Amino acid sequence: MAIIWPTLQRIKGPLTITCRRCGNRQAWSREKAIVNLGAATQPHTIRSKLRCSLCGARGRDGLIDTDAQM
Repeated sequence: MAIIWPTLQRIKGPLTITCRRCGNRQAWSREKAIVNLGAATQPHTIRSKLRCSLCGARGRDGLIDTDAQM
């Protein structure tokens, strides 16, 4: 059986982005996430593209976490 990885176009609610360094939390609407990151992007791969707007922590350093309802 093939596993289908979720993409941003398949999420049902907002994308929650959390900084592990300072605790900053943002909730992007599904539409905003798709416009900024692309509809075919997988939620777990976008972490490396993000940076905290408060402290500057980068996702590529493992400091940004994302969550979305599938």
